[in-house]
Amino acid sequence: MNSTRVAAIVAVVLAAVGAGAAGASLLHQTSTPTAANNVTVHGQWTIVVRNKQHRVVARRHFENSLVSTGAGTIAKLLAEQAAAGSWGVNITFGAIVDANNSASDSPPFYKNLQVTAPTTGPDANKVVLSGTATPSSDTTITQVDTYLGLCAAPATAGCTTAASPQFTHKALDGLNGDPAAVPVAAGQQVAVTVKLSFS
Repeated sequence: MNSTRVAAIVAVVLAAVGAGAAGASLLHQTSTPTAANNVTVHGQWTIVVRNKQHRVVARRHFENSLVSTGAGTIAKLLAEQAAAGSWGVNITFGAIVDANNSASDSPPFYKNLQVTAPTTGPDANKVVLSGTATPSSDTTITQVDTYLGLCAAPATAGCTTAASPQFTHKALDGLNGDPAAVPVAAGQQVAVTVKLSFS
């Protein structure tokens, strides 16, 4: 497992237990839970669609929600019952995955996802996922997800995963405050950035 992946996992684990005062209140809490005592996982998405002339034709900013399998993934990592495998970002028509994914680098998989965990700057202590996908036919992005594969613990250098537990999810249907769907024409590039943070 390379240093970037280790740093990303450490960021998830440290933030999930709420390092510092927030973590102390969570771990040593004896009273009824309140909003101030909870650890919240945020998934801040930016989707930018560019046409063949590189002009921006669509842009969306929104947050998604942690799903139950994502909570289970955090629990398994913290309990050292599993090791982190490959990250993936689903955008309806395909999945952008990192180089450690065992899937082939061809649609519906786009194997260019970058996984970083900055230690300074505005994205410090976040897990940042970024990559691109270019569909060969007209499509519409109606939902997005992040996935984190799990491997047997302890982690090994050969830890690769294709099928992964869902981590976060968001519907893009324009209903109940959700963002509108994103139309994408054939040949247009979809650039995705997801910033996972914890508070």
